[in-house]
Amino acid sequence: MNLKEYVEWDVAEVLEYEYTYQYNEPGSELSNTDRLFALKVKSCSSYFNNKVYMARPADMNMKRIPLVGEFVLIFKTFNEQSTSNRWRTGWYYVSTIDLQSSINENRLPGISDGLTQEQIDAIKPGKTFTSKTISPLQPYEGDMLLEGRWGNSIRFGSSINTTYPAGYYYKSTPWPSNQDGDPIIILSNGRNNKSKKEFTVENAEQDASSLYLTSTQRIDTLTLTKDLTVHNSAFVGSQFVGVADRVILRAKSDIAVIDSQEAIVLNTPNEIYIGGEDATEPLAHGLVLQQILQLIVQAISAGSTGPGGAPCVTNASALLSQISTLLPDLNSTKYKMTKT
Repeated sequence: MNLKEYVEWDVAEVLEYEYTYQYNEPGSELSNTDRLFALKVKSCSSYFNNKVYMARPADMNMKRIPLVGEFVLIFKTFNEQSTSNRWRTGWYYVSTIDLQSSINENRLPGISDGLTQEQIDAIKPGKTFTSKTISPLQPYEGDMLLEGRWGNSIRFGSSINTTYPAGYYYKSTPWPSNQDGDPIIILSNGRNNKSKKEFTVENAEQDASSLYLTSTQRIDTLTLTKDLTVHNSAFVGSQFVGVADRVILRAKSDIAVIDSQEAIVLNTPNEIYIGGEDATEPLAHGLVLQQILQLIVQAISAGSTGPGGAPCVTNASALLSQISTLLPDLNSTKYKMTKT
């Protein structure tokens, strides 16, 4: 048996989807469980009589589903109906070919059919897809970049030598470090995109939301509502930095733990609610409360003057003395709050 008869490569144009975004149960007329995410594609290997195939993704764990009018590298090999005695084949697509060098879409429809320009202009990329101008990320040597069509990305990068030749990179890294080659992971979502495919780089303050896993890098683009003066924000150890308009952390069935060897800072110029956002009971300022209680003890200890001018002294002087001894312990040496 000649293996070459069962392995073949081609380039094909995506014509339409074959229930790619639907699920139809086995046994139904439109069942698609044996061809999940399949695309109808047309070969571009010749100018005439180009064949139409049904192509499935070659990798079910990592998929980049192309648009109508984009081109894919496809190959033919064994399908699920093959046995040791008989080989059956099917077509699979590997990846989209970046004809336009575009992050958002790389369409060039009509090539496989020789359509007129009017017919080409009428071909839509899909049922819901809307084209957008999306800036590609600035790459740095050694990076591995995963970029979505909409300006969402994961960068597996590193600290870059600050002595690289002037102009070598279009944009310098905004995560300086004294240790070249140390790893950093950046998950970024929603950036300020620019025209003409201009490179962009992640910015913790300007991106819609982001997550940084650093090793020795500083995130200089991050601005806090109140500057850290005691615990310097220019910390150079590993950091876990998350930024968004709203942050929600939820433990579904057990406790939520924030653990720190040094300190925990709740940094806000406005209110902090404990127990719920409808909390109305204000927390007492410990030093002020201690001062008030101390004055009360002193006032009671001083006694008073009776109707005849005779001094009246409390009969609980021992208790007052005990209270005075305990008052310094009212304030925690560990937990502190801002006086407002």
